Amino acid sequence: MKPLLTTLAVVTLLTGCVPKSELLYDWGAVSETQLKWIREPGSPNLTAHENALQAVIDQAKQHNKRVPPGVHCELGYLRFKQGRMGEAEQLYNAEIALYPESRIFMERLKSKIQETTASRPST
Repeated sequence: MKPLLTTLAVVTLLTGCVPKSELLYDWGAVSETQLKWIREPGSPNLTAHENALQAVIDQAKQHNKRVPPGVHCELGYLRFKQGRMGEAEQLYNAEIALYPESRIFMERLKSKIQETTASRPST
């Protein structure tokens, strides 16, 4: 019994000395800004959420990390709702490039861009 307790104590001490591993993704303030925007819809909160999404993308690029899944998609959807179809499509393509498993969903969103563009009256 004593060797087991000694081993357990040594393992506990050694695991306490192991440095923390870096997080795979850094979401920044996205959760907070999204919650605030949901609770209090409005332009200032939407702008703060868009800025938080863009900051996550910028930080990931700056630190040579991977952008978390869904960030490009969410920002693209916000651009789509604003009528900024070109930007939305670029963001959807960026999501596909990073996460090929999202292709089917992203292609569906891209088809909405095509439908919206096609249904707009010509000027």
